Amino acid sequence: MVEHTLASFDAALDAGATGIELDVRLSADGQVVVWHDSVLSPSQCVSSGQDLVGARVCDLTLEQLRTVDIGTLTLGRFPDQQASPGARVSTLDEVLAHSLDRDPGVWWTIELKVDPRDEGESRSRHQLLEGVLESIHGAGIERQCFVHSFDWAVLELSARLAPDVLRSALVESQTWVAGSPWTGSVRVGESHDDVCAGAVAVGAQVVSPEHDLVDEAFVGRAHAAGLAVLPWTVNEPDRMRALVLAGVDGLVTDYPDRAVSVLMATDARGGPPGTGP
Repeated sequence: MVEHTLASFDAALDAGATGIELDVRLSADGQVVVWHDSVLSPSQCVSSGQDLVGARVCDLTLEQLRTVDIGTLTLGRFPDQQASPGARVSTLDEVLAHSLDRDPGVWWTIELKVDPRDEGESRSRHQLLEGVLESIHGAGIERQCFVHSFDWAVLELSARLAPDVLRSALVESQTWVAGSPWTGSVRVGESHDDVCAGAVAVGAQVVSPEHDLVDEAFVGRAHAAGLAVLPWTVNEPDRMRALVLAGVDGLVTDYPDRAVSVLMATDARGGPPGTGP
C-alpha cells in the first residue's frame, strides 16, 4: 500500500507485523503529522485545491496538508504497491487510535524527522518531541514504543523529559563520522570510538543501524553494552535470515509478510530462541 496512508498500517497488521515504524514531522500550526520527507513530493502527492506539491511540510497547516491526496500515486520501485485514492495526511494521534483499535499490543517505533543541520528543524526539536510524547502518553503506549531518531539530541532530550519511554538511536554510515552533527553530545573519535558506546551515552536502549553495518560481531558488542539491535530496511529474505541468525532483536522492512515467513522458517530450523518479527 502507499506509505503514510491508514490503509498501509492496516496492511502491515494484516501481514503479521508485531511492530510499526513511522515518521513524524511538525506542521506549521504545531500538529504532529505522519510524513517522511521534508516536502510534499510530486511523486507522492496530488493537489486537490491550491497547488501545494513541493511545499515544505513545516510551512503548511494541517488544514492545508489535508487538501493533498497522498494515496493515488504509486512508486515505480514498488511494482506491487496498491493505491489508496483520496487518502489524506494523518496526525500521529489518528494513526495510533486507528491501529491500536485493531491491535492494542502492537509496538511503535516513532521516528522524529529532525535534521540538525537545518536551523528550523533544530529549533522546533523540543516542540516536536513534546507533541510526540503527549501522543504516546495519550495512547497509553509508554511501555510499547521507541522514540527513534538519527538526531541523537532528540534522544538526550527525551531522556530528560520522559525517562519512562524507551529510546532508539538510528545510525547510518554518514552519521557516525568525525565531526558529525547527528550524534548529540557524543563526539565521534573523541568522546567515543564505538557506536554502541555512543548510543548508550545518549540514553538509548536500542541501536538501529542500516542493515549493511550489522553482523554477528556488531550484535555481540551491542548486546554486551545492553542495547537491542533493530536494523533497517531489510527487504531480501536471505539478508533477513542472516540477520536473524546473527541475533538481531527485530527488523524494519517494507515487506513484513516476507519477514514473518523467514522468521517462521528460521525458528523451525532452530534459530535464535524467542526470535520474533
